[in-house]
Amino acid sequence: MTRSLSVALITVFLLGCGAAEGELGHKTQQWDSAGVMIAETSGPIWGEPPTWTTSPEPSVSVGALEGRPEYLLSRVFSAALLSDGTIVVADGGSSSLRWYDASGTFLFERGGRGEGPGEFGRIGSVVRAAADTLVVTDGSLRRISEYTSSGDLVGTRQIEGVVVPGAAEPLSDGTFIVGAVGFSSRQLTGEEEGMERTLEPLLRIGVGLEGPDTLGMFPGPEIYFTKNSFGFHPFGRAFNYAVRGDIVFVAAAEGFVVDVYSAEGALVRSIRAPEVDLRLTPESIAEYQQGVRESVSDLDESVAKEVVDRAEGMPFPDDRPAYGRFLAGDETLWLEEHTAGQTEGPSRWAVFGHDGEYRGTAALPAGFRLLGVSRDRVLGVWTDDLGVEYVRVHELVESDL
Repeated sequence: MTRSLSVALITVFLLGCGAAEGELGHKTQQWDSAGVMIAETSGPIWGEPPTWTTSPEPSVSVGALEGRPEYLLSRVFSAALLSDGTIVVADGGSSSLRWYDASGTFLFERGGRGEGPGEFGRIGSVVRAAADTLVVTDGSLRRISEYTSSGDLVGTRQIEGVVVPGAAEPLSDGTFIVGAVGFSSRQLTGEEEGMERTLEPLLRIGVGLEGPDTLGMFPGPEIYFTKNSFGFHPFGRAFNYAVRGDIVFVAAAEGFVVDVYSAEGALVRSIRAPEVDLRLTPESIAEYQQGVRESVSDLDESVAKEVVDRAEGMPFPDDRPAYGRFLAGDETLWLEEHTAGQTEGPSRWAVFGHDGEYRGTAALPAGFRLLGVSRDRVLGVWTDDLGVEYVRVHELVESDL
């Protein structure tokens, strides 16, 4: 039996100071602090059985091992679920957008590799905007392309002020919020080995603005660097953001915190779960290193040794990231438990309302990378044992607690 996340958990919200208690005993206290609403949830978050799982089989599945090329997916970066059930897939292998109807049948394709209007150097995030308009980010060409739901190209716009742009998240006035998701804009080579976060801008761009307008400066992706190179650390903190309506959610994993801003950059709410244990234990490090050893067992011996030596020789922080990935639905916020990429089981997600009320946790299938959430469904890409990718829709199912 499925149940909408918006009604699955009855909560109490008081504008002054109050508390809502979930089915598992977690309490969310809310109070005003100098004009900023604080929503603080007690309890360990990850220690309880999931409130939601998914249907055993997907309601829609797109992809195939072999056959017609429009069903062969490769390096799916993103996907969007439109209001009529249409699925739009950003396929990295072909650098194209592909439309499929609500049953998974191919409709048409747009884009392709190139630099002309409607083409992509490196297709990135696809975000559904008002009236099912699609906003697509090209990280290589650093530009935004807008399409109608029927595949017509509305226009393109260059992104300035960000070296590696993330998703272009639309505001109601037609402008966009864009942040950095790649390496820091500051050159990190030539320094001592270590981990570094630099402040990066979250920009508002679009029609009516003379240039990029800085919403604020936030901790960018955490980078691990040596004297000769730099990259991401398995326990480095990511920078995530999302927009719903005219509200901007910023998730920098500086503690279990998601901050909420107005479109003008004013902090209006802070969502917190301070009792989540962030200690990075020797056991967790050893588990990660063992996972690396197992993952390279089929590689050339010299290559495998280099990878293992790097994993065993790198420095580790005292704390793990409070969460991994972050997604915003129309009514809920989803935060993934950080695993350093070494888990083969289901992924676990903490679910909050936009007002900060804790709703519960969800367990998603192993091998399923979440790309979008709605009231009672999840959209993502599932990879089988042969490495074949399938874009799937699963119904959310209430667990028997």
